[in-house]
Amino acid sequence: MLSSFQHFCSYCVDSSLDKTKAKGKVLVCRHTEYSGESKLEKSKIVKEAGGVGMILIDEANQGVSTPFVIPSAVVGTKTGERILSYINSTRLVFMYLIE
Repeated sequence: MLSSFQHFCSYCVDSSLDKTKAKGKVLVCRHTEYSGESKLEKSKIVKEAGGVGMILIDEANQGVSTPFVIPSAVVGTKTGERILSYINSTRLVFMYLIE
């Protein structure tokens, strides 16, 4: 069960990310149709926190093409839950960014 702060952080909102933990990592962020930040803004927040990439779980399943400031992938809720399940079941998670 996520604490309310962890839940808040999972949406990658401004000032919610720990720069020490985010530096050099690909972050998984959630996005809903009610999110205050745009998808582009979330990528900027991740970059400012030191993240090198982002997997955005689009809970609204809008399927709209969006520009990002860092390498990013948008997935639906079902795929996002599978990714989170993998992350939570593995001690060391590795991800490769391929250009």
